Amino acid sequence: MLKLMGETSLGGHTMKHALIGMLASTISFAAHAGNPVLEDPADVNRDFPPGLIELIVPSHGAEMVGHMYTANGPGPHPTVVMLHGFPGNEKNLDLAQSLRRAGFNTLYFHYRGAWGSGGDYSVRHVTEDAAAALAYVREKGKAGKMRIDPTRVSLFGHSLGGFNAIYTGAAHSDVRCTVAAAPADLAPFVGAASSEAVVSTAAQAPVPGLDGYSFADLVAETKANMDDYSLKGKMAAFEGRALMIISGGLDTVVPLDIQIPLAEAAQMANAKPFAHAVMDADHSFSWGRIAFMKKVTNWMQKNCQ
Repeated sequence: MLKLMGETSLGGHTMKHALIGMLASTISFAAHAGNPVLEDPADVNRDFPPGLIELIVPSHGAEMVGHMYTANGPGPHPTVVMLHGFPGNEKNLDLAQSLRRAGFNTLYFHYRGAWGSGGDYSVRHVTEDAAAALAYVREKGKAGKMRIDPTRVSLFGHSLGGFNAIYTGAAHSDVRCTVAAAPADLAPFVGAASSEAVVSTAAQAPVPGLDGYSFADLVAETKANMDDYSLKGKMAAFEGRALMIISGGLDTVVPLDIQIPLAEAAQMANAKPFAHAVMDADHSFSWGRIAFMKKVTNWMQKNCQ
C-alpha cells in the first residue's frame, strides 16, 4: 500500500521561479520515455543523447570509482546520487536506468574501501562518502558539466544505503528528495543481533567486496556510536521535506519492525510529501523489481524533478 502525505510547497520561491520550474519539468517529461520503467525514449536527442561517464569521486584524499548515467537532452537535469548497501551486492542499477529514462542523471559509486575504491571502509566513512558525492555532483553542475542541475540533487539508498540516505538527507537540507529502500536503522538493527551471531566465525570474517571490514566491525562501530547511528532522532530534519521509505513486508534482513518506526517518525515530523510503501517483497525486492521501480520512479518523477 502506498500512502502519500501532503504536497510540495513553493516556500520562498517567487511565482516566476515556479512557472519556470513547471515549464522545465514539462519539457523534461516530453523528452523522455512515456513509461520510463518499461520503455526507451521515443525521441533521442542526437546532440545530447543518454550516455555513461566513468568517473572518480574524491573523498578525504581517496578515490572512489563510479559512473554517471546521463539523461536524454541538454538539461540541466535533476540528479540522483545512489547509495549501495552492505556490501552492495544488490546495486539497483535497473532502477538507475529507469530514473535516467525518467529524466534524471544517476550517479553510482563505491564507498572508500569497497569494490576497488581507495581508502578504508567504515560506517563513518560511508556517511562521509555520501556527503562527498553530493559535493562532487553540485560542483560539476555549477561548472556546467554532465548536464547536472546543482539545485536539484536527490538521494536514493538501499539497506545500509537507505540508512545512509536518511542520515545524509537529514544533515543536508538542500537535498531535493530522499528515498530509502529497506533502510537499516543501525542502532535497533544491531541491538536485535544476537551475541552468538556477532562472535561467529562468519561475522568475524572480512565481507567480500569490502577491504578487511567484517559484520563484527559494523556491530562494534555502531555500538560506539549508538546515538548518532539511530535514525529516529534525525527524522525531525525532514519537516516539510520530500521523503519516501519503501519496505519489503517479507524482509528478513532488515525486518519490518525496524523500518516502520522510521515511517511513523517521519509522519510525526511532518515530512512532506511523504510516502511509505510496503510491498510483497523480500529485502532486495527480488520478485517485484518492476513494481518496485514503478513506485520509486513514479514518486520521484512527481516530487523530485
